[in-house]
Amino acid sequence: MKYAITGHTSGIGKAISESVVNFIGFSKSTSYDINNRIDRKRIIKQCNDVDVFINNAHDGFGQTYMLLDLFHAFKYTNKTIINVGSNVAEDETILKNYEHLLEYQIQKKSLRILHNDLIKLDTTLNLKYTHFGYVGTERILQKYPNISTTEYITVENAVSIILS
Repeated sequence: MKYAITGHTSGIGKAISESVVNFIGFSKSTSYDINNRIDRKRIIKQCNDVDVFINNAHDGFGQTYMLLDLFHAFKYTNKTIINVGSNVAEDETILKNYEHLLEYQIQKKSLRILHNDLIKLDTTLNLKYTHFGYVGTERILQKYPNISTTEYITVENAVSIILS
């Protein structure tokens, strides 16, 4: 099985890339910007032999654009696209005292809504969506040094959920 992973150089994406044997990675640090249409086309072109595409990197609405472009390119294949969302995008989530997450929330909601719309269409593509709250990545633990271990899941648990 061959995987493609966006955001493979840090956080969850890096942990996924270290957990699978055969993968190709795409990130800004390797000159792939998912907000750039040309870069998204380059990514898709390199994924013809990929079985599973993990749409992991969050960068504004780039993750949503990536899903839409992947869908159009692979809708009649047997590939799998796994979209990594966030609990913040769930309808019951109210960001009282977390207004700083409003922009992130709408970006992740756009991914969830597009995913939910695409699964209703006639396609052979296997679309999956997974989400969780805080993940204990290096970035999150540095940003929130006083976060309790009960307030996040480990990176290993996140990878297990994504790959299951």
